[in-house]
Amino acid sequence: MNASRLLLIAAIAACISLTLLPTAACADEVSYSDSVPLGSTNWTDSVTVPKFNEVDCTLNEVCFTLEGHVEGTAKFESEDASPTTVTMNLQATIELQRPDSSPLATVIPLVETSDDVTAFDGIIDFAGTSGKTYSDLSGDKTENDCTTDPADLALFTGSGDITLPAEAIGSSYGSGAGNLWLQFSTSASVAVTVTYYYECVSAVENSTWSSIKALYR
Repeated sequence: MNASRLLLIAAIAACISLTLLPTAACADEVSYSDSVPLGSTNWTDSVTVPKFNEVDCTLNEVCFTLEGHVEGTAKFESEDASPTTVTMNLQATIELQRPDSSPLATVIPLVETSDDVTAFDGIIDFAGTSGKTYSDLSGDKTENDCTTDPADLALFTGSGDITLPAEAIGSSYGSGAGNLWLQFSTSASVAVTVTYYYECVSAVENSTWSSIKALYR
C-alpha cells in the first residue's frame, strides 16, 4: 500500500473519529458554605460562595441548606382573673436572598414553652404564680430548598463569587391569656450551604482508526 493511500485512510479515520466519537455524561455535585454569626435580631448580613465554574459542564440545579439557630430570653405575666395556659414561641425568621433581595430560602428556628398559671397574683414581676421567666432558651431548625429556574442557574454560573444577602427578623410571640404581658430578647445565627448539581459530557476514545486499518491488511 503506497504512502498516499495511507494518508488518505488516516484523514478519513480522523474525520470519522471526530464526527462519530461517542460521548459519556457524568453527573456530579460540589458544595460551598458560609455563615452569619450570632447577633441580636433584627440583623441584615450576607454570605459569599464561589459561583459554578466547571469547564464543559452544565449546571442543572442549585440547592440551599439553611441551618438556623435562635436563642434568648422569654417572659410573661398573665393579668387574667382566672387560671390559664400560656404558651410562648421564641423564634426568628431567617431568609436567604438573591442579590436583588428577592427570597431564595427561609428557615424559622424556634423553641416553645407552655405553662399553666393561676389568676393574676397582683404583681407584674414575670414570676410568682401568674408569670414566668425563661433566661436561657435555644432552638435549631434546618431547611432545604432548590431551584432549577434558568435565571437562577445563570445567576450562579460564572467566574468569581456571589454574595447573597441574609436577614433575621425576630418573630417571637405568645398566647393564652386575654390580658398578657410578654417580653422577648432574641438572637439568631445561620449557616448556609450552596450545592451545585451538574453534568459534564466528555468524549470517549474508540477504535475507529484500528477498525479502518484492519480493512486494508
